[in-house]
Amino acid sequence: MADWRAVLPESDLTADGIHGADVGGTRVILMRVTSGVVAYRDACPHEGFPLSEVGEREGDLLICSKHLWEFECCTGRHVSRLERPQCNLIHYPTRIEGGMIEVDVGGAAST
Repeated sequence: MADWRAVLPESDLTADGIHGADVGGTRVILMRVTSGVVAYRDACPHEGFPLSEVGEREGDLLICSKHLWEFECCTGRHVSRLERPQCNLIHYPTRIEGGMIEVDVGGAAST
């Protein structure tokens, strides 16, 4: 069952930013990508560091600055050296309603 929660106005999300938010007790990051807006769990799968604090964007890559793990911004797919599908970011569905970014915290899926 969907659990859509309003997070922030779409206009507040910068083109190259990483916005951390608490959504119903779940920490997420929001990023603007070419296809719209994506949301992922705010934790690097490697050691759980919050990507809202240690994440950096380089073009279409999200990099955890703690151990330099890299993820595709659009898909959340882990792309550092060896392919590790079990290390992909946890994805949450997003939508824009009335200018607000909403996240379905009940719809988490590994990408």
